[in-house]
Amino acid sequence: MKIAKILEVLQTELPNWEVPAAKGCAYAYERTPYTILISVMLSYKTKDEITCKAANRLLSFANTPQKIAALSVETIADRIKGVGFYNQKARQIKRMSLELLDRFGGVVPSTLEELTSLPGVGVKAAKIVLEKAYDQPVVAVDSHVHRILNRWGVVHTRNALQTDRELEKLLPDEMKRGFNRTLVAFGQAICKPLKPDCEVCPIKDLVECST
Repeated sequence: MKIAKILEVLQTELPNWEVPAAKGCAYAYERTPYTILISVMLSYKTKDEITCKAANRLLSFANTPQKIAALSVETIADRIKGVGFYNQKARQIKRMSLELLDRFGGVVPSTLEELTSLPGVGVKAAKIVLEKAYDQPVVAVDSHVHRILNRWGVVHTRNALQTDRELEKLLPDEMKRGFNRTLVAFGQAICKPLKPDCEVCPIKDLVECST
């Protein structure tokens, strides 16, 4: 399978698929490694438009680890109410900010090992930060990426972590940037979990999918 050709086609079509909530989200805060990390932590099990609103409420109010650490967990929870597991996330955000100040001087680290050592930061979240904040060639594997690559037969894995490990071996660095964004948009618009729109798929002649 020619992944490079598939990506070329998908990235050409990408502007037609991106959901309005993702395209139209106006940030009410400065985008920094720290605010990107917070928004990613908020996004777990939460729709994009809800994540966007919650991030704006919190980060327009307090946008540094120093300011967040000074807030009560209850205040953080109230600001992010609506996202999935918001009480748990409020505690994680507070703990993460305190550890960030204590261990890294308030600077978001730029290595996978250091990022994933922080409370509430998994491999996927860390890789999104590394790509968006530090322009590193990494692929964040979420449910869309995991599902689509297994449908294509590129990998045969049971979970996103296994897919992540396989992609590290399969993809050259120049193909990693934007990979997640492309497949997420494709997975939301066409290659859906239950009823993929195979008839309108722009790469149906390039892949043999197992739905």
